[in-house]
Amino acid sequence: MWTNDRNKPLLALLAFLIGLMPTTVFAVDDDAETNADEEKPNPIKKLVEINIDPFLVPARALNVPLPGRVRTSQELLERLEKLAADDEVGGVLLNLDGLSLALPHVEELRQGLVEFRKSGKQVRSFLNSGDPNSYLLACASDEIAIAPSGSLMIPGIGRVFTYMRGYYQMQGIEYDVITAGKFKYPGFVNQREPGDAFTSEYGALLDSWYGDYVKMIAEGRNLSEEKVKELIDIGMYEPESAKNRELVDVISYYDDYRERILRREKFKRARDFESSLARVTSLQDLLTEITKEMQDAQNRYKQVGPKIAVLHARGPIVDMNLGAGFASSLIMRDQMVKTIEEIRKNKTIRAVVLHIDSPGGSAYASDIIWRALKELDAEKPVIACMSTVAASGGYYIAAPCRLIYAQPTTVTGSIGVIAMLANQASAINRMDINVYEMKRGERSLLGSGHKGLSNDDKDFLQSWIMETYDQFLSRVAEGRKMPKEEVKKLAGGRIYSGRDALEKGLVDRLGSLSDAVDAVRQMANIPESAEVKLVHYPRPSSLGELAESLFGVTGMMQAAALADSPAPQITLDRQLKFFTRSVAPLCWSPLPDLHAPFGQIERPEDAARELLGLPALDAKQNLLVP
Repeated sequence: MWTNDRNKPLLALLAFLIGLMPTTVFAVDDDAETNADEEKPNPIKKLVEINIDPFLVPARALNVPLPGRVRTSQELLERLEKLAADDEVGGVLLNLDGLSLALPHVEELRQGLVEFRKSGKQVRSFLNSGDPNSYLLACASDEIAIAPSGSLMIPGIGRVFTYMRGYYQMQGIEYDVITAGKFKYPGFVNQREPGDAFTSEYGALLDSWYGDYVKMIAEGRNLSEEKVKELIDIGMYEPESAKNRELVDVISYYDDYRERILRREKFKRARDFESSLARVTSLQDLLTEITKEMQDAQNRYKQVGPKIAVLHARGPIVDMNLGAGFASSLIMRDQMVKTIEEIRKNKTIRAVVLHIDSPGGSAYASDIIWRALKELDAEKPVIACMSTVAASGGYYIAAPCRLIYAQPTTVTGSIGVIAMLANQASAINRMDINVYEMKRGERSLLGSGHKGLSNDDKDFLQSWIMETYDQFLSRVAEGRKMPKEEVKKLAGGRIYSGRDALEKGLVDRLGSLSDAVDAVRQMANIPESAEVKLVHYPRPSSLGELAESLFGVTGMMQAAALADSPAPQITLDRQLKFFTRSVAPLCWSPLPDLHAPFGQIERPEDAARELLGLPALDAKQNLLVP
């Protein structure tokens, strides 16, 4: 049975997964793991421990429901909702050990904790590393504890921006950049220093973020905002100092703190359960677990009753189709339209929330998706909910929605168009290569990259992208019900925080995905008494779709690693290489990773491998390399 050549890719995947099996035990009490025969009403409430570490991520690298250590922030929010409704749960203890999420994700988790506390149950937080984002989340709890040997960091908001013209010139590369709007491109690859447009635009963004950063701490710790600003300027605290300044409540080791809560509240510790992989003792067990996970994921879409679809649009918007497996990392034009059509035809789906986390990309793909969403909204209400970034094409696809939600620290706007083209004339000259042109047609070598654009070519491209820009303005004016000239004043490629976008009329409300779901439920006239199921799209890919995305044994092994890894934040440099392959109008916002102070947030497994002297996993390094 297992020696068949057809099964070799599957065997490789299974063998690789065995190597990834965790041996740890998770201290949480999952409903799915409860034996119904053993459950009896118990007057003693449970204290549920939840570990939060760098393996809590916004999305998985591959849209595949394989078991593993990685959990998404949405899964944590859904778990908190279940625990709030569980009468046997008395409270939650968060064991915070490093949070690698962006500010908008932290805000959403904070709101989840607030909703949990409305059930009358308490949330307590223990800080291991005392990193800034963990502390911001802890500030939404009833009590904060820190270890006697720990530390706390609240450094404020700071970002480093690199201007790379000199770097690319050393490689013999120059970039021609043509924009619609003075704010559209800050010049990261074709300038040596920022201009006035950049400093005013990004300065306003950081001011807005800083205001929310201060507010989160002030409200959580019952301190004045002026006092919090003074504390931020100091930045780092040892435990006694943090407690004296009312930044934390308790100094204790984790196990002592947990036992103190159990005694004081007369709680019992929720029984531990092992992860599904930790119970695997044979290849057949592993196959059974994988099959179960995939089958359960597909069965959720077959449940009866009214449903609300959450359509996730994450990553750059591209015209190619790499298969369903990559739907959590890229917005692929045809794949997204196919998914929208599936939702439209599903009569059990009464309403849709479009959950956007994208800097945009292809102008053409953005418009095709815009049209599909507009047609969907004609049949059932569609609301947009912006996550970390919904800029340029990410804003374009939000335009047809009836309402737009954003987090206060969301990056949005960037209503503008850009065309970028790399040329290697300098490199060719350095290598003493002579180039001889033969062409039939005035623009037959436009974009060839062996020389810079002529003034005539630049004028031609400027006219071309202005037509796309005018269409973009029209789409926004129609969706926002604003005069086109008013939209133009807010456009020009300028980015805004979610809070500033609310003031400008580019979004309607500040709130989370949960808020958007509540609002679209009302629009769809679904009674409060009705049980509504959330279904997430694009659907998790099946094993067959995964094989279609990643052919061969090597591909299947990469898939195993990717399925248990965070979805990549595709770097500006990789996006740049991809989008400058040819000349085309782009509704793309070339943003650096604004939510990482000094570049990308490092994946925990990469740091561990470097420490152990092991080669880095490079399975997802070439997602956007031509």
